[in-house]
Amino acid sequence: MKKFQIISILLIFACCTTPDTQSKNITSIINNIPLPEAKIVNFDIDSLSLRDITLLFDIEIKNPYPVKLKLSQMKSVFFIDKKQLFETSTNKLKITAMGSATSRILVNLKYSDIINIIKNYGDREYLECEVDITLSLPLPKNMHNYKKEITFNFKLKQNIPAIKPEISIAGFTVIKPSKKEIEEAIKRSKKKNLNADTITNMFGAIIDGKNPVKVIDPSDLDLKLKVNFDVVMKNRTKTNLIFQDLNYNFNVNESKLVDGYTKDIKNKPGEYTLSVANEFSSKALGQSILSAFNKGTGNYTLKGFSMVKFPDKIKKNPIRLNFDEQGVLEIK
Repeated sequence: MKKFQIISILLIFACCTTPDTQSKNITSIINNIPLPEAKIVNFDIDSLSLRDITLLFDIEIKNPYPVKLKLSQMKSVFFIDKKQLFETSTNKLKITAMGSATSRILVNLKYSDIINIIKNYGDREYLECEVDITLSLPLPKNMHNYKKEITFNFKLKQNIPAIKPEISIAGFTVIKPSKKEIEEAIKRSKKKNLNADTITNMFGAIIDGKNPVKVIDPSDLDLKLKVNFDVVMKNRTKTNLIFQDLNYNFNVNESKLVDGYTKDIKNKPGEYTLSVANEFSSKALGQSILSAFNKGTGNYTLKGFSMVKFPDKIKKNPIRLNFDEQGVLEIK
């Protein structure tokens, strides 16, 4: 019955008025019927990667009717420094009856697309992103004789950082285990008739990239091997970044080596060095990682994120910078 509440009021009122005043009265009632409301309650940078930036929109919509509403369309046109980048649309939002809801929409912008439309990109610290949004909401069917939908227009602005990064792994070094460390690992393994000197020499040769006679499978011992390396990022724009930390997962030849967290960071203009000092178990020395040691080189993948501070004109709070990188590393 609630679905017919609005139209019923109109019909009753229409029957009680003269033809001369009926049109004016109906118009007056329509004008007094509550309409949906929409507003952007938040527009911000969600996160970055080395290749793209993700923006977020929090849209609050209030529905005064006893029926659900489904978004007709939300069209968004993106401009970078007044030049159109692209446009997108969605119609997936649904609004509950007699209530309000805030929906979050994420939009991804590719830096390669931005670079293609901005001259002298490398000389820039930040860019102005402007978004024109048109949002249309349908009204209940019993109002379609008077108004089928309501449209809202929004214009949003946000400065975004100009970045053009290059990343590499430098100084990848595994420390040779001492004889004492080998002896302790042998004790933990409870294996007998193992010669600590021979095993120490074997591990030293493996780390040197040689192919020694294996007196024991390295994965038979739980020997902690210390590893050090630097994640070096160079940025080819004027944007100043301050890395605060690094959460990382590091693989070699598709096999897990180490994961962890570091705050050992050197921030220089245009170059940022994030130093990792960790350890891994010799149990991780399967064929793929042993092959990297033997060749002195291997393929790496680095996944994780850093919290990065940009100039206040871009954002006052640190922004999450996600890593999902791969490349070739040299093993010393």
